[in-house]
Amino acid sequence: MAARGFAMTLLFVHALTWAEEPVTQPKWTLAKSEDGIRIHTREHQGGLVEIRAQMFLTTSYQAFLVLLEDSSNIPNWVDNVSESLVLKQISPTENIVYTTFAAPWPAKNRDMVTYSKYQLADNAFRLDIADASQHYPQQPGYVRIKDVKARWTLEKLTNGLTHIDYTAYADPGGLLPDWLTNTLSVSAAFNTFSALKKQLPDYQQYQHSSLNE
Repeated sequence: MAARGFAMTLLFVHALTWAEEPVTQPKWTLAKSEDGIRIHTREHQGGLVEIRAQMFLTTSYQAFLVLLEDSSNIPNWVDNVSESLVLKQISPTENIVYTTFAAPWPAKNRDMVTYSKYQLADNAFRLDIADASQHYPQQPGYVRIKDVKARWTLEKLTNGLTHIDYTAYADPGGLLPDWLTNTLSVSAAFNTFSALKKQLPDYQQYQHSSLNE
Protein backbone atom coordinates (compact mmCIF):
# COMPACT_ATOMS: atom_id res chain seq x y z
CA MET A 1 0.00 0.00 0.00
CA ALA A 2 0.74 2.49 -0.01
CA ALA A 3 3.82 7.06 -3.60
CA ARG A 4 7.18 10.88 -5.59
CA GLY A 5 5.90 13.61 -7.24
CA PHE A 6 2.39 12.44 -6.73
CA ALA A 7 3.85 9.07 -5.82
CA MET A 8 5.13 10.60 -2.57
CA THR A 9 1.71 9.92 -1.09
CA LEU A 10 1.96 6.25 -0.75
CA LEU A 11 1.32 4.27 1.13
CA PHE A 12 0.86 5.52 -0.66
CA VAL A 13 3.54 5.75 -2.81
CA HIS A 14 6.33 7.46 0.30
CA ALA A 15 12.09 8.56 2.84
CA LEU A 16 13.21 7.41 6.10
CA THR A 17 16.26 5.25 6.67
CA TRP A 18 15.35 2.17 8.68
CA ALA A 19 18.07 2.78 11.22
CA GLU A 20 18.86 5.90 13.20
CA GLU A 21 19.34 8.93 10.95
CA PRO A 22 22.96 10.04 10.75
CA VAL A 23 23.74 13.48 12.14
CA THR A 24 24.87 14.56 8.68
CA GLN A 25 21.33 14.34 7.27
CA PRO A 26 19.99 17.66 5.93
CA LYS A 27 17.47 19.40 8.17
CA TRP A 28 13.76 19.27 7.52
CA THR A 29 12.25 22.49 6.13
CA LEU A 30 8.59 23.39 6.64
CA ALA A 31 6.86 23.46 3.26
CA LYS A 32 3.22 23.77 4.32
CA SER A 33 1.22 24.06 7.55
CA GLU A 34 -2.57 24.15 7.34
CA ASP A 35 -5.58 22.64 9.11
CA GLY A 36 -3.39 20.86 11.67
CA ILE A 37 -1.27 19.19 8.95
CA ARG A 38 2.43 19.96 8.65
CA ILE A 39 4.48 19.02 5.59
CA HIS A 40 8.28 19.16 5.69
CA THR A 41 10.85 18.45 2.99
CA ARG A 42 14.57 17.88 2.96
CA GLU A 43 17.13 17.29 0.22
CA HIS A 44 17.74 13.69 -0.68
CA GLN A 45 19.75 13.07 -3.83
CA GLY A 46 19.80 14.12 -7.46
CA GLY A 47 17.65 17.16 -6.75
CA LEU A 48 14.66 15.28 -5.34
CA VAL A 49 13.36 15.71 -1.79
CA GLU A 50 12.07 13.49 0.98
CA ILE A 51 8.63 14.26 2.34
CA ARG A 52 7.46 14.23 5.94
CA ALA A 53 3.78 14.69 6.84
CA GLN A 54 2.45 14.90 10.39
CA MET A 55 -0.81 15.51 12.24
CA PHE A 56 -2.62 14.64 15.48
CA LEU A 57 -5.91 12.71 15.46
CA THR A 58 -8.00 10.54 17.72
CA THR A 59 -7.63 7.02 16.33
CA SER A 60 -6.77 3.48 17.29
CA TYR A 61 -3.95 1.64 15.58
CA GLN A 62 -6.38 -1.06 14.51
CA ALA A 63 -8.69 1.42 12.81
CA PHE A 64 -5.77 2.92 10.92
CA LEU A 65 -4.57 -0.51 9.76
CA VAL A 66 -8.05 -1.55 8.63
CA LEU A 67 -8.24 1.68 6.60
CA LEU A 68 -4.84 1.00 5.02
CA GLU A 69 -5.86 -2.53 4.07
CA ASP A 70 -9.20 -1.46 2.55
CA SER A 71 -7.84 -1.53 -0.99
CA SER A 72 -11.08 -0.50 -2.67
CA ASN A 73 -11.11 2.71 -0.62
CA ILE A 74 -7.47 3.70 -1.22
CA PRO A 75 -8.33 5.92 -4.23
CA ASN A 76 -10.67 7.92 -1.98
CA TRP A 77 -7.88 9.24 0.20
CA VAL A 78 -4.40 8.58 -1.25
CA ASP A 79 -3.85 11.39 -3.73
CA ASN A 80 -3.92 10.40 -7.43
CA VAL A 81 -4.22 6.65 -6.76
CA SER A 82 -6.32 4.84 -9.36
CA GLU A 83 -6.10 1.32 -7.94
CA SER A 84 -4.32 -0.62 -5.22
CA LEU A 85 -4.10 -4.42 -5.22
CA VAL A 86 -2.48 -6.92 -2.87
CA LEU A 87 -0.46 -9.18 -5.15
CA LYS A 88 0.68 -11.51 -2.40
CA GLN A 89 0.25 -11.84 1.35
CA ILE A 90 3.58 -13.13 2.64
CA SER A 91 2.45 -13.30 6.27
CA PRO A 92 -0.28 -11.69 8.40
CA THR A 93 1.96 -8.60 8.69
CA GLU A 94 3.63 -8.57 5.25
CA ASN A 95 2.26 -7.85 1.77
CA ILE A 96 3.35 -7.19 -1.79
CA VAL A 97 1.16 -4.41 -3.19
CA TYR A 98 0.69 -3.02 -6.71
CA THR A 99 -0.53 0.57 -6.99
CA THR A 100 -1.35 2.70 -10.03
CA PHE A 101 -1.46 6.49 -10.14
CA ALA A 102 -3.32 8.84 -12.47
CA ALA A 103 -0.62 11.45 -12.91
CA PRO A 104 -1.50 15.12 -13.22
CA TRP A 105 -0.66 16.78 -16.52
CA PRO A 106 1.94 16.82 -18.03
CA ALA A 107 3.19 13.63 -16.36
CA LYS A 108 2.48 10.09 -17.57
CA ASN A 109 0.59 7.65 -15.38
CA ARG A 110 2.75 5.84 -12.83
CA ASP A 111 2.72 2.50 -11.04
CA MET A 112 4.72 0.96 -8.24
CA VAL A 113 5.21 -2.37 -6.51
CA THR A 114 5.99 -2.30 -2.80
CA TYR A 115 6.74 -4.62 0.08
CA SER A 116 5.15 -3.60 3.38
CA LYS A 117 5.49 -4.88 6.92
CA TYR A 118 3.94 -3.58 10.13
CA GLN A 119 4.71 -4.09 13.81
CA LEU A 120 4.04 -2.75 17.27
CA ALA A 121 7.17 -1.60 19.07
CA ASP A 122 7.54 0.53 22.20
CA ASN A 123 3.76 1.12 22.23
CA ALA A 124 3.89 2.62 18.73
CA PHE A 125 2.59 1.27 15.42
CA ARG A 126 5.05 1.23 12.53
CA LEU A 127 4.57 0.27 8.88
CA ASP A 128 7.66 0.13 6.66
CA ILE A 129 7.38 0.23 2.88
CA ALA A 130 10.11 -0.63 0.36
CA ASP A 131 10.49 -1.02 -3.37
CA ALA A 132 9.57 -4.50 -4.67
CA SER A 133 9.53 -3.89 -8.42
CA GLN A 134 11.05 -7.31 -9.06
CA HIS A 135 7.80 -8.96 -7.97
CA TYR A 136 5.69 -7.63 -10.87
CA PRO A 137 6.62 -6.94 -14.50
CA GLN A 138 6.55 -3.51 -16.11
CA GLN A 139 3.04 -2.72 -17.38
CA PRO A 140 2.31 -0.98 -20.70
CA GLY A 141 1.19 2.63 -20.39
CA TYR A 142 2.87 3.20 -17.00
CA VAL A 143 6.18 4.62 -15.83
CA ARG A 144 7.46 2.55 -12.90
CA ILE A 145 8.17 4.38 -9.63
CA LYS A 146 11.35 2.99 -8.05
CA ASP A 147 13.61 3.31 -5.01
CA VAL A 148 10.55 3.57 -2.77
CA LYS A 149 11.20 3.88 0.96
CA ALA A 150 8.53 5.04 3.35
CA ARG A 151 7.37 4.67 6.93
CA TRP A 152 4.13 5.28 8.78
CA THR A 153 4.52 5.75 12.54
CA LEU A 154 1.59 6.17 14.92
CA GLU A 155 2.12 6.92 18.59
CA LYS A 156 -0.57 7.44 21.20
CA LEU A 157 -0.17 10.43 23.49
CA THR A 158 -1.36 10.92 27.07
CA ASN A 159 -3.94 13.52 25.95
CA GLY A 160 -5.90 10.93 23.96
CA LEU A 161 -4.60 11.97 20.57
CA THR A 162 -2.42 9.91 18.23
CA HIS A 163 0.56 11.40 16.45
CA ILE A 164 0.62 10.27 12.80
CA ASP A 165 3.98 10.63 11.09
CA TYR A 166 4.66 9.66 7.47
CA THR A 167 8.05 9.93 5.78
CA ALA A 168 8.75 8.93 2.19
CA TYR A 169 11.09 9.09 -0.76
CA ALA A 170 10.85 7.58 -4.23
CA ASP A 171 12.11 8.16 -7.73
CA PRO A 172 9.07 8.84 -9.96
CA GLY A 173 10.97 7.94 -13.13
CA GLY A 174 10.34 9.55 -16.47
CA LEU A 175 11.44 13.03 -17.47
CA LEU A 176 9.69 15.26 -14.93
CA PRO A 177 11.89 18.16 -13.80
CA ASP A 178 12.89 17.97 -10.16
CA TRP A 179 11.21 21.26 -9.25
CA LEU A 180 7.86 19.97 -10.55
CA THR A 181 8.25 16.59 -8.87
CA ASN A 182 9.05 18.26 -5.54
CA THR A 183 6.10 20.66 -5.82
CA LEU A 184 3.74 17.79 -6.61
CA SER A 185 5.14 15.83 -3.66
CA VAL A 186 4.15 18.53 -1.17
CA SER A 187 0.70 18.90 -2.69
CA ALA A 188 0.09 15.13 -2.80
CA ALA A 189 1.19 14.62 0.79
CA PHE A 190 -1.07 17.40 2.05
CA ASN A 191 -4.06 16.18 0.02
CA THR A 192 -3.55 12.63 1.29
CA PHE A 193 -3.39 13.69 4.94
CA SER A 194 -6.40 15.96 4.51
CA ALA A 195 -8.43 13.06 3.09
CA LEU A 196 -7.08 10.67 5.75
CA LYS A 197 -8.30 13.08 8.41
CA LYS A 198 -11.83 12.78 6.99
CA GLN A 199 -11.74 9.01 6.43
CA LEU A 200 -10.37 7.73 9.76
CA PRO A 201 -13.43 8.54 11.92
CA ASP A 202 -15.49 6.09 9.83
CA TYR A 203 -13.14 3.22 10.74
CA GLN A 204 -12.98 3.60 14.51
CA GLN A 205 -15.50 0.82 15.14
CA TYR A 206 -13.34 -1.78 13.37
CA GLN A 207 -10.78 -4.14 14.91
CA HIS A 208 -7.93 -5.98 13.22
CA SER A 209 -7.47 -9.66 13.94
CA SER A 210 -3.66 -9.55 13.55
CA LEU A 211 -3.03 -6.51 15.73
CA ASN A 212 -3.23 -6.62 19.51
CA GLU A 213 -3.34 -3.01 20.59
